[in-house]
Amino acid sequence: MLGIDLGAYSVKFCLTQKKGENFEPVFLGEMLLSPQSLSGGEIRDKSVLVGNLRQFWQKNRLPREVALSFYHTQMVVQNISLPEMPDEEIENTLRWEASSIITGEDSFQIGWQTLEKKEGQQKILFAASPSLIVEEYLDVFSQARLEVKALEPQVLSLLRGFLSLYPDLMGSSFSVVDLGFAKGGILYFSTGKLVFSRYFNWGLGKAWDYLERKFKLLPAEIMELFNRSTEEGDVPYQMEEALSEVSKDLITELRRSFSFLQSEFGSDPDQRIFWSGGGARISFLRWILDENLPVSVGNIPPLVVKKEEFPAEVYLGALGASLWS
Repeated sequence: MLGIDLGAYSVKFCLTQKKGENFEPVFLGEMLLSPQSLSGGEIRDKSVLVGNLRQFWQKNRLPREVALSFYHTQMVVQNISLPEMPDEEIENTLRWEASSIITGEDSFQIGWQTLEKKEGQQKILFAASPSLIVEEYLDVFSQARLEVKALEPQVLSLLRGFLSLYPDLMGSSFSVVDLGFAKGGILYFSTGKLVFSRYFNWGLGKAWDYLERKFKLLPAEIMELFNRSTEEGDVPYQMEEALSEVSKDLITELRRSFSFLQSEFGSDPDQRIFWSGGGARISFLRWILDENLPVSVGNIPPLVVKKEEFPAEVYLGALGASLWS
């Protein structure tokens, strides 16, 4: 299956094939988005996005059947406890729950999975998105002549992709922190279950805005600084200043999240943490977080396709979507 991770800054692709009892990636690719095509999960210009997708497909000769991972600010992914009841009643209850969280909407796409049943109660992981948003995404891919076989929240794809690399952690507890361009996020996984996930208003875009405002740099110049910051060697001083400044809010968010996990779920303060997303590629940002957060950080090895290495942290969502079945 071809997995697609639709982000705010770029679209990531992963095509996997079965090898024995496992799967391995046979194609990894990234398509940068035009600034006017997508912003914060909102499609700004369908024609531009459709055109970009068609060009990418023609160039790489990819399959037309895809599984899509996406994020939107109005998406809800959370656990809920309910009395045992028929599926129809569960769906109605979850729609009411979604409407109390996502205000101003009256039509939702709902999906759920029962995690546990005990003494007449059940724990459910559910996801909800406004129907109009889902329909917009499906329309874009239909116009690009692609058939979407699955559409799921990015956090679930990211987790599936991560666990495909670390199956030995299925029975353990760990957190994955997603350092994206438009937003940050954290998910906490414990003993076979996604216990907690949360997105917050921090992203590498804040560093971009700082560089643009403070140093009056053009987009091409900022892009060059971002690229140089993912390579080994000295970080450009402009990027070092920007990251030092904007990471303060990120550190505050993560401290709050880790404290909540420990108080609410009794998570081990020494549990393993993994960075993902574009921010995980920037060594100076990782260093700042390591210096300011009392956590044990694991390194995710690169993905290899045809002897070429790709940063797994960036492709976890696309990898997870490609494993959908």
